[in-house]
Order: sequence, then structure tokens, then C-alpha cells
Amino acid sequence: MHPNIVFLPAASSSEHLLALSEVSEFTTTDMGHPYRVLEEHQLTAEMERVSNARSTGSIDSLSFQPCSPDIHENQDRVVVEEWDLLGGTWQFMGVFDGHVNDYTVDHVAAELPRQLKANLERALQHSSRVSPQRVSQLMRDAVAQLENSISSKFFDIFPRDASHLDRLSPQHVEEILEEDAPFAAVACCLGGATLVFSLVDPPQKNVWLANLGVLGLRGNTSTWNGTLLNSIHNTQTEAQRIMAEHPGEPHCIKHDRVLGFLEPSRAVGDFWLKMPSPYTTRVFAALDQDWISQDTLRRCASRILTPPYVSDIPDVYHHELPSSPWFLLLCSDGLATAEGFEGLSNGSLAHQWAQIIGAALDTGPGVQNAALSLLRAALGSEIVAQSRNLTVEMDERYMDDLSIIIRRCP
Repeated sequence: MHPNIVFLPAASSSEHLLALSEVSEFTTTDMGHPYRVLEEHQLTAEMERVSNARSTGSIDSLSFQPCSPDIHENQDRVVVEEWDLLGGTWQFMGVFDGHVNDYTVDHVAAELPRQLKANLERALQHSSRVSPQRVSQLMRDAVAQLENSISSKFFDIFPRDASHLDRLSPQHVEEILEEDAPFAAVACCLGGATLVFSLVDPPQKNVWLANLGVLGLRGNTSTWNGTLLNSIHNTQTEAQRIMAEHPGEPHCIKHDRVLGFLEPSRAVGDFWLKMPSPYTTRVFAALDQDWISQDTLRRCASRILTPPYVSDIPDVYHHELPSSPWFLLLCSDGLATAEGFEGLSNGSLAHQWAQIIGAALDTGPGVQNAALSLLRAALGSEIVAQSRNLTVEMDERYMDDLSIIIRRCP
């Protein structure tokens, strides 16, 4: 019996050339990771595809994470809505930056616009004109209601008095968390999200911006200057605030993070850092998840002495809009930390972003997606750097989620 033999003909010269051409576009980083150098038209098309860039009416938006979903799922959420209410159409925009898991940020994206719209609708039923101060309060109320909607589901399952957790055996807690609804409720409390969201009134004369740790920017012509409209929360000032609120607790800020774990100092969710420590050791540590190790939860729990350590109170700003052309930028913090802007001061960021966005807007309505122009600058100043950040093959996340909404007028 003769063995089966497979004959493979030698490649022709043209096939050799084709094979070489297919790999000629590839190179490697200084760490040996391969990436593809794209041509101009390829780069634009790939950025648009990966970021799901959109232009609708007066709004350009995108949400970008180049890593494979198998490595890292994008935890940013972008929401744009128009509400036809008494007196005209209000415009809502929001960028929600999730961390730990997707449960919290998905809840925020679904519930915050709905709650704020309901608040505004009720207020307009009493008067078609609502004062700027009243709108600001409605935005604060919506965040408080959002927080309550997350924690109330948790306390529908577990006692509000932490001392009563002793009545539940570890086995009983695990059995409770095996069910889908309790698991989701606890997961939503374990995860968190930072927020930036805005409202523009029907006459487009006023804008309100609320933030829990992200960025906002407004520019006006003729030179397209940028101004940060809100405070930046991941600062030394925030660290000092937390330390002042928790005297005698040296670990409340450790390695520039809350309790040595969380970078944002203000967020929705993250209830394990807002509740007494028994909830962490008895409930959150019992959740079957791979987002935070049990060792990390228990280590941080030993530092939870006088919660809460993370604030859920947003800063809300009201600004009158100019009669000249303007734009409003909302973004997640991945924009400021991207390669093209890394290390710049807040003032320099505002200036550069305004110049890039303004140049895109000056080409005329609908000619360029300004969010895509800003993303391109974020990826680097040259096509090689942009290609590398877009196509490099790595087994771990190498870039923060990056989301942008730009509202332009006119």
C-alpha cells in the first residue's frame, strides 16, 4: 500500500510578487508588534468604520476603540436625542464612559435621558419658559434619580442596614446571585460610569452642561478659540477634597486613585466605594465575575472606613450661546490621553481642539465630519502613527475608549 502524496507546484514569479506585495504594507513597532501602514483613502475609510462615525443634521459623533472585542469591549456610550416638548425642540447629548463592566453604563445610557426628559416635561407643563436655574436643578435631580434607580434594585434584594447582612449565610448570598436579576442589580452597583451631558434650548440661546469627570468645550469664531466649560475632576484638587473629607485615612487616596483602585473621583455607580465595607466583603466579593478580583475587593474593603469615597454630585454649568457661529464638544477622557494630545495642559488641549474642529467646520456644512478630524489628530500627527494606532496587533488593550460628540451652529 502506497502512502498518499500531495504535489504542490512551485509558485510562479507573479505569485511571488503578489505575496511580497501583500506583506509590504506591514511593519512592526519597536516592541515587535505588527501593524499595517495604510494609504490615505484606506486610513479614512477604516477610521470611519471602526469608530462608527456619523453626521446627522448639526451633530457629528463617533465612539472609537481599535482593539478587538475579544480583547476589550468599548465601554463608552454616545447618546443624541431631540425632544419635542411644549415650547419647542430641546436637544440632549451625552457621553458616558463606563468602567469595570458594561452593566452600569448601559443603564445610564438608557435611563438618564429618559429621566431628564420626564423632569423637563413636567416642569414645562407648569410654564413653557423654565429659568436657567431650574433647568440646572432638573439635571442634578436626574443624576440623583439615576443613582437611586441603581441602588434601590440592590436594596430590594439585600438589607439597607449592613449589620443585618450577618443574617445571610455566604451560601445563601451565592444562591441569590446565581439568579439573573440579582446578578444584574449587583453588577450595576459594582460598575460605574463618568458622565458629561448637555441640553440646548429650542431658541438655541442657552446651553447647560453637567459633568461627573469628563470634558466639555465651546468655541466661537472668528479665530475658533476653545474654552473648557467645566472643571476637571481627576486633579490634585479633587484628591485634596477627598482627603479632607476623610481625615486620618491615609489610604483614601493611594497611588493617585480612590482607595488605591479607582481613578475617577466622581461617578455614577461604584456603590462598593459608597457603602459600608460589609457589603463589599459579603456581597460584591461573592459575585461570580472577572472584572475585579476578590483579593482586590477585600483589600480595598479594609480601607473603607467612612464611605462614600466617590461623589455622585455633578457640576452643572449654564452658558448663554453667542450669536456668532459656535460649537460644543463633549468627549470621554480617552481623547485627552490619546497619542496626539498626550501631555498637553488643559488650555493647550482646548486651543488645539478648537483649531482642528474649526478648520473642519470652515470647509462648509456636511463636507467634513469634525469628530473624525479630531480623532485623526488624536491618533498622531503622521499617517504612520495613525495607521499604527488603528491597526497594531496586540493581545491587550493599548488605547482608552475615545468618544466624541460635536454640536455645531449654524
